[in-house]
Amino acid sequence: MTVETWLEELSEPICQWHLAHAPIGRLGVIVDGVAQIFPVNHVVDEQTGHILFPTNARTKMHAALAGTQVAFEVDGLDEGGHSAWSVLVVGRAEEVTDAEEVERAAERRLALWAVGAYTHWVRIVPERITGRRISVIE
Repeated sequence: MTVETWLEELSEPICQWHLAHAPIGRLGVIVDGVAQIFPVNHVVDEQTGHILFPTNARTKMHAALAGTQVAFEVDGLDEGGHSAWSVLVVGRAEEVTDAEEVERAAERRLALWAVGAYTHWVRIVPERITGRRISVIE
């Protein structure tokens, strides 16, 4: 049996849907000249399209805010496992200091990893969003 795959580019609305519904994403930053990837539980601000996540004031936050760009990725399998998708966002990171914005984001989190008084929030302002789906054709 020969198995082939089909690669398709995803539209921005489909990419936005996947970003908003994925419970965990990965933040890509440069730390001391080396690429590093950190899992984060994020939310998407529907009005702005910004991606927000809580973190502490350590490596991940400092690297995100110090760089000119960050990468953010979510991925998953479609039902039945015959196709997989991934969405990549490239943009700049900013610290979120507005208490109302933080409260709105905190209420919408899907994965409730611990946060506390030490928590800072970071937003990614997307400059480019791309997505792909690969499917098995039998």
